[in-house]
Amino acid sequence: MAGHAELQASRPVPDADVISQRRCLVTDITLDNDGVRLAASVDGPPDGEPILFLHGLSLSRDTWQETGGRLKDRYRVWTLDFRGHGHSDRAPSYALADYVSDAETALGAIGRPAVIVGHSLGGCVAGVLAQRGDANVRAAFLEDPPWYLGQPGEWEKSAFPKLFSIVSARQAAWQQARAPLGTYLAFLADSPTPMGGIGRDHYGSRHLLSHASALQRQDGRCWADGNVATSVLAAIPIEREFLCPVRIVQADPGCGAALLEDHDARFAHDNPHADIVRYEGCGHSPHRSIAFEQRFAADLQAFLSNLQPE
Repeated sequence: MAGHAELQASRPVPDADVISQRRCLVTDITLDNDGVRLAASVDGPPDGEPILFLHGLSLSRDTWQETGGRLKDRYRVWTLDFRGHGHSDRAPSYALADYVSDAETALGAIGRPAVIVGHSLGGCVAGVLAQRGDANVRAAFLEDPPWYLGQPGEWEKSAFPKLFSIVSARQAAWQQARAPLGTYLAFLADSPTPMGGIGRDHYGSRHLLSHASALQRQDGRCWADGNVATSVLAAIPIEREFLCPVRIVQADPGCGAALLEDHDARFAHDNPHADIVRYEGCGHSPHRSIAFEQRFAADLQAFLSNLQPE
């Protein structure tokens, strides 16, 4: 269900000299998905190959600032806030199909074949779109998607039930109390992580600020009262084959990954042409991890460079 794009007042339009140098300032836009207003941003040359970045649960499009910044000289970089996240509208429903329709709205606005890069929930959405053979989906790059956590017994094996319970409870209390951004920021910076140490040991100040802002804005109903596995992830058609080039980045199962120890083998069995790489010692968010963000960017760039020209 593709919507239309409506330009918002944002940064100045670049002058002719800037355009001639194939540079473009980032522009914020609004997309309409059947009455749900979705916030998105566009950067890079108008004739650049399009890439759509999709964030994970409790994050926002702002999480892709660094990754997109590395690509914007050559590629047309699109980032999207899912419903209930960032600057997008809250909505009546947060099922997998709803998030997929949000991405389809963005693809409709892009209007030509795009590579989709998705983290966590965004990776599941990208994967579902890669299964459909849609002409607007050229390839997909999936960052530690919780692909099998909707299957019976799998969710409980991961770190997410406890993590989601803690974060959603804190968020609900702080939103009701209208807590300042600093409250969210201190929580993220000082909380223990599955990688050892605390948040500030693994994530830079910009990414911590981005996540804090996203948590402050997020609709708490996106947590589905702790039932994300059954309300969202169980709807993933896990046995369907991908119909376009796909690379999967798996975080370390010992460090809080969403793809658990045997999940990479299941992926390989169901999709023998998909490329799977594991980041040993890395937690669930390689693209924003101090120790792994450069490797993630390099792997993404290599994937993009190896795609057959349109």
